[in-house]
Amino acid sequence: MKRHSINITAQCAFDGPKGRCQRKTTTTHPYCAQHTQTVLGVRVAPSKIKGAGLGLYAVRPFKKGEHVVEYRGEKLTQKEYDAKYADDAMGSYGISLSARYVLDAGKTSSGVARYVCDYHGSHSKPNTEYVNIDNRIWVVAIRDIKAGEEFYSDYGEDMHKAMGLK
Repeated sequence: MKRHSINITAQCAFDGPKGRCQRKTTTTHPYCAQHTQTVLGVRVAPSKIKGAGLGLYAVRPFKKGEHVVEYRGEKLTQKEYDAKYADDAMGSYGISLSARYVLDAGKTSSGVARYVCDYHGSHSKPNTEYVNIDNRIWVVAIRDIKAGEEFYSDYGEDMHKAMGLK
């Protein structure tokens, strides 16, 4: 699998009464850690799932049916996506937008939704799902979620096979 590096080169996108935040963030996050929490209500931290890397956590409660975060990325055709990740059996942060298009959140400035982990290995059931609303993919709470909980979703059978789970 290809390795992905994170470059700390972006400026926080928060623009408040005192002007734009001067903190640095990674190219995969729109906001610095403080503003990710205050603006989006989430934080990125090591997942509780062994070997999963980073996960996404609630810093405030989310109600069932509430949109947590939008899954954003570069819109590619399925053919472009497959060519880009030909050497990567699992792909990298891609989610189908339709039969023809994929959103690739590998290198995006709004990619915190990509840190929602699959529920396998969590000893929990999914608490979110991906929902396509007007060709935008949202992570939506499928039950009430308490502050401090990690967000989990079901990546689906194809991804589970690629992960060696089925």
